[in-house]
Amino acid sequence: MRKSSLFIFILLLVAACNQVPTAEWTEGAKQDDGRAMHTLILRNMPEGSRVWFQELFDGKTIVEGPAMNHYQGTSWYIDIPTSGTVTLKYYGRPLPRHSWAPEGFILQQKGKPDRPMEVTYHFLEQPENNTQNAFTSNYEVKPGDIIPQVKRIRYGTEPMEASDTHPVGWYRITIGADGEPKVEFDDEDGAFYAQSTLAKLSLPLQPLTIEDWPDMPYRGFMLDVVRDFRTVDEVLQILDLMASWKLNTLHFHLADDESWCLEIKAFPELTEYGAHHALPDWNLQETTALKPTANGRIGNVTYYTAEEYQQILRYAWERRIAVIPEFDTPGHSRASIKAMQAYEQRTDDSSFRLQDPADTSRYWSAQDFTDNVLSVDLSSVYKFYGAVFDEVIRLHQEAGVPLPAIHIGGDEVPEGAWSGRDRHEMKETFTNNMLDLAETRGIRLAGWEDIARNLEPETEERLKRSLYFLNVWNTDGIEGFPVVLSPAPYTYLDLAYSDAPDEIGLSWAGYVDERKTFSLQPNNYKGDIIGVQAQLWSAQLRSFNDATYQMLPKVLGTAERGWNALPDWPTESDFTSDFEQFYSIIVAKEMPVWEQKGLLYSHNPH
Repeated sequence: MRKSSLFIFILLLVAACNQVPTAEWTEGAKQDDGRAMHTLILRNMPEGSRVWFQELFDGKTIVEGPAMNHYQGTSWYIDIPTSGTVTLKYYGRPLPRHSWAPEGFILQQKGKPDRPMEVTYHFLEQPENNTQNAFTSNYEVKPGDIIPQVKRIRYGTEPMEASDTHPVGWYRITIGADGEPKVEFDDEDGAFYAQSTLAKLSLPLQPLTIEDWPDMPYRGFMLDVVRDFRTVDEVLQILDLMASWKLNTLHFHLADDESWCLEIKAFPELTEYGAHHALPDWNLQETTALKPTANGRIGNVTYYTAEEYQQILRYAWERRIAVIPEFDTPGHSRASIKAMQAYEQRTDDSSFRLQDPADTSRYWSAQDFTDNVLSVDLSSVYKFYGAVFDEVIRLHQEAGVPLPAIHIGGDEVPEGAWSGRDRHEMKETFTNNMLDLAETRGIRLAGWEDIARNLEPETEERLKRSLYFLNVWNTDGIEGFPVVLSPAPYTYLDLAYSDAPDEIGLSWAGYVDERKTFSLQPNNYKGDIIGVQAQLWSAQLRSFNDATYQMLPKVLGTAERGWNALPDWPTESDFTSDFEQFYSIIVAKEMPVWEQKGLLYSHNPH
């Protein structure tokens, strides 16, 4: 009898030890006060443990259960008071889309490895949404129809009158009765674009003449690899897509609050610390790595070695695509600040310090960080960025590819930063010091539109001389500066296609689909407009599938508008007719290629 009882006791003990902590989240319905009560159930929880998760910041009113504590950015944690099942009920904002639900649940226990937790979701049933991509494609696609659309085309063997001028990138293709193409061009861009067009023409080739050129000298795509990293192979696939649409600039967003993604050999902590992610320790200190990004992953490596970066540079330039690296400053700088604190701790060298330990500023950044702004009055800040600039210049020179500019961001410095100092004076100090770095090295800078605002006349004129372009994202442009149109309501590909709950993406600037990107009219904006650019921010991405889902097909509207910048739409019906033709070409010519390459993915937010 005793042996039987002992055996049962052992079985129960083993079963208890094998109980795996899990999370179950249930969406609540919107209440009359505009809030919703959600439920989080944590099962098999060890007493005294801590649960971390990621969720876009939102004030929460706890109705039942322990507190949900905000850490930095999207990170939250819950201290577990008792073992077993812990239930939390809380009022928060109604869930805009399923992808906004909390995710990345990780169990933390003292003395034990951190472990990801399985999560089950229960979402409210929603009426079926059939609005996304409810576009007609009744236009009869012709052999010479491609994206971006060619400027001039004539079918048959009758000659087409040549243009008087040949802009950069001009080319001419003549296909005779024998089906053999004759290609004319004036420069390497034109030669590449002609071959790109030939590769897209329907086979067998039929007699026609095409004369074509880009309207905009800058046609860009911004790839954010900071919040959700893209491998080298994934970047190369994106470059192939860009080349097929005749985009000519990759704006490579490499450093922000969440990660530093390029190896700088002089400062190993930038990637050994700033490109790795782990939970803060029990005292809420990020001792060995940065906290997880919005995707909640731990133990991941998110950077390119110097050699990998050069591989990307060469691959891009072979396709007539220049790469402009971005290191966001003076806000959005948490990864570099924290990494260089680790560098100083290892080396006892404070000469590259990025944030003054005596700074007592209190602020909330746009992404809910409280410690992400450079102390721009420190000379060590510019010693650090001078070293970074030198390494980037060296990498481009060794790779044998141009460096059109280094992008320094300049956006969203939160109110409250630089407490006790004159904010205008701080901006002047920062701008002039960064210009010193650029001018002494003979390079140009680029930035978001924020960087050009509220400057002294002398600083403004100096910035204009060294500036390649401003990304205008939040206004209708800035007079007197070279502008790359990047308006959020038209070019932010991370915005959801629609309000359907199973879509991914944000919606702070509305919804963006291929109709919206196509509808951009550059002549409605101020400034010296040199180009257009699509932006793929990655806070809501969780895979390459998600990235291509958000890109395809809406990025094509931006590609079209960069190549053909001045659409003629006197009436709504003219626009509708043009868009139907454009969308029909996508369906007939682009989508089969994406399907063949395995790029037509559906997404799975949770």
